Amino acid sequence: MNPVLTLVLVYNVAVIGGIGCYLAWREKVSGNLTDLATGGRNAGLAMLSVTLAITYLGSAHVYGLMEMSFGLGAVALWFCFAHTILICVICLGTGPWVRRLGCATIPELVGRMYGPKMRSYVACIAAMVVFGLVTLETQTLGIGISAISGWSLGWSAVLGAVLGTAYVTFGGIKQTMWVNLVNAVVMYASIIMAGIYLGFVLPEGWEGVREHYVVSGEAYKLSVFGTPDLMVGFALAAVFSVVFSQSVNQQGMAAAISAKNETVIRRSLWIAAPINGLFGVFPVLCGLAAATIPEFAQLGPKLAAATMVVQLLPTWLVVLLQAGFLGALLSTFAMSALAPATIFTKDIVGANIEGGLSLSQEHRLIQRVILIVGALAAALTFFNHPNVISAITWLFAWLAPLFFVIVAGLFWKRSTAAAFVVVFGAWLVNCAWSIGPLRHVIASAMPALAPLENAHISVVFAFTSTIVCFGLAKNTKPALFAGTHPEVPQMRTSP
Repeated sequence: MNPVLTLVLVYNVAVIGGIGCYLAWREKVSGNLTDLATGGRNAGLAMLSVTLAITYLGSAHVYGLMEMSFGLGAVALWFCFAHTILICVICLGTGPWVRRLGCATIPELVGRMYGPKMRSYVACIAAMVVFGLVTLETQTLGIGISAISGWSLGWSAVLGAVLGTAYVTFGGIKQTMWVNLVNAVVMYASIIMAGIYLGFVLPEGWEGVREHYVVSGEAYKLSVFGTPDLMVGFALAAVFSVVFSQSVNQQGMAAAISAKNETVIRRSLWIAAPINGLFGVFPVLCGLAAATIPEFAQLGPKLAAATMVVQLLPTWLVVLLQAGFLGALLSTFAMSALAPATIFTKDIVGANIEGGLSLSQEHRLIQRVILIVGALAAALTFFNHPNVISAITWLFAWLAPLFFVIVAGLFWKRSTAAAFVVVFGAWLVNCAWSIGPLRHVIASAMPALAPLENAHISVVFAFTSTIVCFGLAKNTKPALFAGTHPEVPQMRTSP
């Protein structure tokens, strides 16, 4: 086996297995079974902020940004900017709101506002979206392992899925948080050293990379503003899709749900935002550099930058860098796999069984679903390899309407009929805009819509229909946070 891969695997097995076994032993000694999804709701500042930051440093931030910057240039950094804005929204808005209400899932929150049927509908779509994210995380785990091992992408993804399921199966979100603390240190130390080292081993250094784009007439690739078309079609679409969907996505909100209190969530902003926002600079630089070196450029956008890093850096630094990258990918895979398992267990099974499930039954079912999700995601990687960031922004568009109906239900008023129209209407619009011939016909009739992506369409429709439908709705209920409400008896304090 490749020595780099061996050392990376030894590191991950030691960290994941060691922490997982320790948590299992401590739980056995105490005799207290911890909810895999919420971890006992006692996460402190360090674990919460690092987990919140690294949860969003997954496939898109590592190899997705390398792939995207290979073709589009530095404008790909807008995907990072969008996530920094997202973390601000979570830490100052949706995170404290969900923690205050004591919900375990986003569908549960929607159900408290709009009824059990809406909870089930949202649970099905949310689980579908996050499963799609798991398949993308599995693909990029495969890319990373393939780059350092030479194995095929499919079998590399299988190995990645095995590690990812182990990352979360033993101890749930608590295990993930502890492993994240270790991986964060390794990841940032390695990318700083790698960025400096590449400046000395690139054929012409970083200045040569800049000169290549200037001479070839592609200087726009060096600017984060790119071209007007890229700003509308990619940058704004990334911001729209990320902020309005991920701020109410189970994948990321699971960290906030497990927090000790609202104050911890707000304070985590000052750690989570910088950790997340600065990470993307390195993979974007790698993508830009790989496209200027023929021997790597010929490998194509998916493998060019990943292979360049492995071949140009010394073995010890490659081990550190790949361990850090793999740690970031595994963290996102773990949170993504935990999300549909939690939704299936609590919102689809537990909510529809009289008396619900016991904690031990939930524990076993979540573990089994995580294993099934990981196996399916690995199998799909043999057949389908979509562009990571494009696929992610399309998936995010499905969750955009939830943001608006949640905000309306918390602060304006509640109407099940209005929420139904907004959510299902946005989903239908998203489906319609995903059909190439239909989109072409609409764009031909209204040329102004041609550059808009699914994220734009979903957000605009959801925002407009929320204003109209909730504004015209009759027989509404008061918002949950509108003054003293019987359903939120302690809404002014942190549980």
